[in-house]
Amino acid sequence: MKYVLHAALLLLGAGLLAGCETVSKEQCLAGDWSEIGRAHAAQGYPSSRFEEVTKDCGRHGVTPDPQAYMSGWSEGVLLYCTPLNGFNLGQQNTSLSPICPPNLAGEAERAHRLGQRLWSSRDRLTSLERRIDERQREIDRLNADLGRVNCSDKSGDELTTCRNRQNDLRQKVQDARFNIQEARFELNDRRRDYEATRWQVEEEARRTIPGYR
Repeated sequence: MKYVLHAALLLLGAGLLAGCETVSKEQCLAGDWSEIGRAHAAQGYPSSRFEEVTKDCGRHGVTPDPQAYMSGWSEGVLLYCTPLNGFNLGQQNTSLSPICPPNLAGEAERAHRLGQRLWSSRDRLTSLERRIDERQREIDRLNADLGRVNCSDKSGDELTTCRNRQNDLRQKVQDARFNIQEARFELNDRRRDYEATRWQVEEEARRTIPGYR
């Protein structure tokens, strides 16, 4: 599946957002408040993040410009609150920030729900694949345990206990194989469901989300 991510715009602040601080000392001294505000909004941060910027820069004796920050932040909101970004966040199962104004929120939220449909279908598929892998590892462990149980030198009650242990392990292996077989049948259904959902979602996205490819 191919689609445009607005990567250059939405990730323009990746360097700004790294680390524990909202901004670094170097960024405070550089004082590009508009760019910082734009980057924060493009990542979904609320305008209240400016308070953290003020605290961080205050440690370095720098006072940020609130007007410049908010000017950039408003521009960043336009980058964040797009249907395409909403869709991408939805298919990553990432919440949509509430920073979008009413005139932009509706389309972004609708696209976000569409992306979540794809994520949900894919997650059901991958969850079952993980479950099958876990069952197979369980079978391998049980077979290894069974191989370590040696009853040839046992007699009397010890032999009975040993054989019971063997039988118990064999039954667990059999049960696990039955479960994994059932899961593999279900996996085929989930793969078909996912492919159908993916086709439907992509068709709707191409019709309704500007910039989707």
